[in-house]
Amino acid sequence: MRLGLIADVHADPRALEDALRGLDSHGVDQILCAGDLVGYGDEPDAAVALLRDRAIPCVRGNHDRWALERRQLLGPRGWKPAVLHDDTWDFLQALPACDQRIWAGRVLAVHHGSPASDTEYVTPYRPLPASVERFWAAGNAQVLILGHTHIPMIGRGPYGTVINPGSVLGVPGIQTSYSFAVVDPDILAFRLFDIRTGREIRRDPISLAEE
Repeated sequence: MRLGLIADVHADPRALEDALRGLDSHGVDQILCAGDLVGYGDEPDAAVALLRDRAIPCVRGNHDRWALERRQLLGPRGWKPAVLHDDTWDFLQALPACDQRIWAGRVLAVHHGSPASDTEYVTPYRPLPASVERFWAAGNAQVLILGHTHIPMIGRGPYGTVINPGSVLGVPGIQTSYSFAVVDPDILAFRLFDIRTGREIRRDPISLAEE
């Protein structure tokens, strides 16, 4: 069961459509989204509708939470009123803070920022935060899927693997990797693809089974 991963869509339905076409071309059986469906982009209703119509499981990101709490969206030029369709509000309201499921015999956990906070940064440029270490110690998940940073990542530790597929977002002026990820059960490896070109930009050579 090949797994597709996306995160940080940020109300960009055209980039999301391109990412979904790319994932479909790789024959993924399941797509998971690590949050931030809205914010920055100008078409939140359309982006949310794509995810809803495809029945893609999503977790709530900090931008989704801010929209619900403040009835505002953060864009490239600051805050603006969040004027969304009722079904978009309903979808955001129903998003869980985290998702846990079994995939290919492994327990996956999906959070946005970290297991402790949707605004905590987990990046490849610094040691894993204490919240992740506590998460491994307290739970039974072997794979932790995150978003938030817009930076692709695969990190391995003694307890499990952290994967971030990067950001789908293609809005000018906002940092993005413009990428999606595929985890292939045949070779059990993380593969990262550029949404614009479809080119593979990283393949993790270490099997997830070797943890």
